[in-house]
Amino acid sequence: MSWRTGVAVCLLAWLGFGGSTAWACEEFVDLQQQELKEYRDKLIEQEADPLDRMFAFQQLVCSSNPVMRAYAVREGLKTATDPIVRQQIMFDSMMLMTRLEIQLTAGPDATQGDKNFIKEQSGVWVLPVAFLSREDGCLSFYTRDRCTIDHAVFIKGDKVQFAYGRAVGEFYLSDTNELLGYVRVREGRDYGRIPAVIKLN
Repeated sequence: MSWRTGVAVCLLAWLGFGGSTAWACEEFVDLQQQELKEYRDKLIEQEADPLDRMFAFQQLVCSSNPVMRAYAVREGLKTATDPIVRQQIMFDSMMLMTRLEIQLTAGPDATQGDKNFIKEQSGVWVLPVAFLSREDGCLSFYTRDRCTIDHAVFIKGDKVQFAYGRAVGEFYLSDTNELLGYVRVREGRDYGRIPAVIKLN
């Protein structure tokens, strides 16, 4: 596949979901060393067209090499400035997750309920992914055939909405290339907003 043809395919795949960020690795691909170098160079090329960089990222993130997939996410977020490219990288990174890890921190105004909840999770709330839908942009933590509003995350542009039973949260893609936000436990009055972080690589 030529570079120009590949970019066209990438654009058509993107437009095929109504312009929303959606890309599916139907299967991981063994890339030759020369291909890896070409895609890597295009991904980190500051002057490259955003669509070229998006295409390069999507080839690398579908590599059969897990180290290369992690590299694509890390370097893509570090070097990309175009919002569409960054949102696509965030989306694809989350679609590769087999579990969601939410780092929780007791802020200066943390209630005793917040502190107890953080302690229960040992500081990192780990939720295995039971199902995902690229078309709906969601990860389910409970049902295995769909995403429900009370046990899933929904990705909307550069933001993520989270719900798990009695807990809800919101996150956004920050300049530090991680999802920053909060988790709030909806139980009584002794709970506030717990500062939280989701790493993407």
